[in-house]
This record gives sequence, C-alpha cells and structure tokens, in this order.
Amino acid sequence: HGLGMSQYGAYGMALDGATDDDIIKHYYTGAAPLVTSTNPAFRVGIETGQTTIFARVEDNPIDPGIAGNLTVVVDGVQTLSFAPMVDLTFTFTDSTFTLTSSDNQTALGTSATLTWDNATTLLNLNAGTIAKAALGEATCTTTSCSHRYKYGSFSIAAKNAVNILRLNDQYLYGLGEMPSSWALEALKAQVIAARSFAMSRTNVRTSCDCNIGITDSDQVFLGFVKEISSSGDRWVQAVNETKTDDTNGLAIYSGTTLVPGYYSSSTGGKTQPRSEVWGTSTISWLVSVDDHWSQDPRVNNPNASWTTTIDQASLVARLRAQGVLVADVWSMTVAGNYPSGGISKLNLSDSAGNITALTIAPGQPVTPDELRTVLGTKSTYISAITPGIETVPGSTSATAKKLKSVTKVNWPTKTIVPSDYSFSGKVSPAQLGATVKLQRKSGGKWSTVSTATTNDKGAWSILWTGPSAGKHDLRITATNTKGTIKTSTKRVTMAGSIALSAPKSAKRNASVTVSGSVAPGYADVAVIVERKLGNGKWKQIGTVATDAAGNWAITHNATSKKLTVSYRAKTSDSRLGVLVSKTKKTKVK
Repeated sequence: HGLGMSQYGAYGMALDGATDDDIIKHYYTGAAPLVTSTNPAFRVGIETGQTTIFARVEDNPIDPGIAGNLTVVVDGVQTLSFAPMVDLTFTFTDSTFTLTSSDNQTALGTSATLTWDNATTLLNLNAGTIAKAALGEATCTTTSCSHRYKYGSFSIAAKNAVNILRLNDQYLYGLGEMPSSWALEALKAQVIAARSFAMSRTNVRTSCDCNIGITDSDQVFLGFVKEISSSGDRWVQAVNETKTDDTNGLAIYSGTTLVPGYYSSSTGGKTQPRSEVWGTSTISWLVSVDDHWSQDPRVNNPNASWTTTIDQASLVARLRAQGVLVADVWSMTVAGNYPSGGISKLNLSDSAGNITALTIAPGQPVTPDELRTVLGTKSTYISAITPGIETVPGSTSATAKKLKSVTKVNWPTKTIVPSDYSFSGKVSPAQLGATVKLQRKSGGKWSTVSTATTNDKGAWSILWTGPSAGKHDLRITATNTKGTIKTSTKRVTMAGSIALSAPKSAKRNASVTVSGSVAPGYADVAVIVERKLGNGKWKQIGTVATDAAGNWAITHNATSKKLTVSYRAKTSDSRLGVLVSKTKKTKVK
C-alpha cells in the first residue's frame, strides 16, 4: 500500500549508516520510538474455522532428546498429559470437539488449553484431514520448522486455535516480515514498527477469538521457524535490543498517541499519505516522504521494477465485481497519478470505443487497495499499461453509445493572428476513435478544414494550418457508428497586427527614422507610412517592405517648423488583413 515504513527503504537507510531511531523518525514524520508496556497475553489466530485440528509436542532441535509432555485441560476441569510425538486430533461438531490421541486417550468438550515446557519443547499444530500428513512423521530440522510454536500456550475452541503469548518479544520472535540477514538497524526498525502495529490490535475478534492473524492482512507470523532458520539469531537479537524487559519495549508514538506502525515492502520512490490510500484527512505521521532507497541497487529489491499480465476475462470479471460494468476492455491507460506516484485515474475503453474513466481513490468503486486486486499488481505504482500479444473477440454487448455533445472546445474569445491554430475539446460521452472535423462555412456551404480522432480520454486536437486573415464561420462535428453531432456556429476573427515607433523629439530639418514590425512576422509586407503635421491631414511619406522577420524602417527629413508630428503605419496585406497602427508623436524643436 505504500504507507509508512518501506522495508527495502529501511534496509537502504541502514546501509547508509542510519540507526533504527533515524529510520522510524524518517518514515513516521514527527513520531519517535518510546519505551512502553505491552500485552502479556497477546492472542494470535493460528487456525480459524477448522473442523479438524491436530497437535503434538516434539523436541526442540536446539536441545534434542529432552522434550517434556503436553498438558491439555478440557473445559477447565479435565487434565490430560501426552508424551512427545503423541498425535492429538480435535474434531469439531459445531462448538463441541472430540479429542482423540494416538495413545488412545479421549475427551469431549468445548474448550481446551494446551501448555508445554517452553524452554525444551515445541508444539506442532496444524489443520487438515490426516494427523501424520498435517504434522509430519518426525520433528523438524534446524532449517525447517513450519507450524511449530515454542512460546506461551494454546487455546482451542469454536474451531479456532489461538497462540497466547507475550507481544513484547515472544510474538515478535516468530514474525516473518523481513529477512534476518539484513542490516541490524533495519531489523530493529522492523521490530519497532511491528510491535507498534500489534499493540494497536487491542480488540479480540469474535471470528477467530484473537487479536491478530498470521497472514499479510495483519502481519506474517511463522512461529519457531523464523527463530531457527538461517540468521534467525540476528532477528532474535534485534527483538531483544528493542525491549527493556519481558513486557516493556520500544513502540512508535506521536506525542502520547500510539502510531500503528504501517509498513510495506517498498515504494516507487515516495511513500503514500493516508489520504491517497484510505481516505479522510492526512495524519501528521503518515505523510509522503522520500524513499529513494527502495530503488537503490544495493538492496536488490525485486519490486523496484516489475511487470504483471492479466487476461481479458479475469480483468472484466474483477471490474464487474467492483461495480464497473464494462463489456470488455479494448485499452487501458494511466490518466493520472498522485504526487507519490500511485495511480489516481485510469481510463478504460471497450471494443466499441466507449470510455470509462475511473478515479482510484477511497470511497470510489475501485480504491487503491482494490486496484491491486483488480489488476493483480504488487502496488499502484504503475508507469505504463500495454496491450497483450493475444487477440480475443470483443463482447457482443459492446456497442457504441450515441454522442450527445462536443465539450470544452477552446474557441478564441478575441481576435487572433492568422497563423496555425490548434482547436481542442472532448466528446460526451467520452469515446475512443470518434471522427472529429473542423469545418468552415464559405459561400453558404460547409467544407472540412481538418480531421482528427478522439483518444482514450475522448479528447481530440485539430490543427488549422495557414488560415487567412478575416472573419471565419466555424463548427466542430463528431461522428461515430450511431451518428453525427455538431456544435453551433462560431465566428472567429483572424487579423495580424502592426506596430510603429518614432523618436519623441527631433531637431528641425533633421533626419528622422520611423520603424516597426508586423505580426506574424511575414516578409515582403507592403507598409505605408503616413504623417500629420500639427492638426493637418494625414499624408503618405513612403512605402516600405518588411524583412524576413517582419520588421521595417523608413527615414525622412523632419519639418522646418517647430510643431508636433504624428506618425502611423498601414497595410492591407491579405495575410494580415487591413491594419492601422497606433499613432506615435514626435516633437520637432
């Protein structure tokens, strides 16, 4: 989800010399690790809703041959003892179970408490159909110890098996959220974040009779295999270095408020704020921060670049499950991104050209979390979506919607210069592949000036090249298989401009240069320059042609009298229209 701490980012920071404290403070803005008390009876839901649960105690492979017995108390009144490697089977009928064992002991009840010597013995617990298949034929080796548990006790009731143990260390020893071989400061930061996340799970869920599950929907809990696997001693060290005693350890706080230590594998270079993922206002400690370490080659992040493929049928089915009722998906494009880089908008078009614009946000038909499920992707940090190599038939229910209007046309509101001009807009409803035409009316008839096709946003752009000066009556038409729609007629005036400059003063009979330019900057435009003496009449003093840049200049002698001379420039070039410049005055002294 991109929230909170990036695990690969934490690894990269640690390689750069950052401490666990540095890492936590970076990813949780304004928060810091503080020593706090934790739950000594934390409930971890190992098995949920199972009709058959198997258990037995075994040797701890670190100290083989000294395992103790398993004690089972049924309904608080009946106590049974089982030697190592004796298989127990709990078979549920509604809320009642029948306990049988491979040494022929039996019991009937609704709840059972399982305890064993945590120092020398492991509890092997799993669900399935056959005890030997679920638990295995022998004890685990020092490199493989799945579904074995060292600490605390177990409660079995209502088809659930719950490991009850200390949150502060015993639970964390079995957490499988980060490779134990990583830098120690990164491991410690992970422990602090995970402890904080677990501490926020205070309610006991009725579905599992637990505070927390064991999958990545909560936190991945592996049990003893994490501790005994390769480099597991380093993970245990990280847990121990972040606690002060059995029930007190470092957790993240913003002031006096516990921060649930949200974290994810990595990001696209920036973490995401809560507002982008789960909605509501942004929390001060859950904002977007730099995470370039996720992309650092040193951390060997397999998620730094990835590609996922999804087939047409699965995509359509998943979209429909979210209430996005598309017939098929002809194309899919990223139409917008949040500042963090996650997708904010996605455009889908079906084989008939109909476009569905999705806003990927909390409260929308497809949220950021749901988008990962719909597309089957690792995250919403998606840079490109391309068609697959296989062609499949379009849905027979995909038919083009009738166009209703052409919207957001950038009609000019003022006179514009007669040069190439780009018109743009959209069709409604949005459709891919509709034919759009710019038409001009001349002699009472409409003729097409230029043609374009709508894109995957239903947008279009048409370039009108070489328009002449004058008044033009224009319209836009849009056509698909259901017909043609037209805009109202718009009158567009195109005209150039001419500018003039003259000295503010001049001496009598002196040489005076008057200059200027035309826009657009055409060459060989005939410019007529006129002057007026005092309150007299305008008289032409010369004609000059513009240069390649549209500039011109003319020189003449000033009058022999002391008075004010006015100048103006005119042209009637067909490329510019009939133009007259503003008047400039020169005072002859």
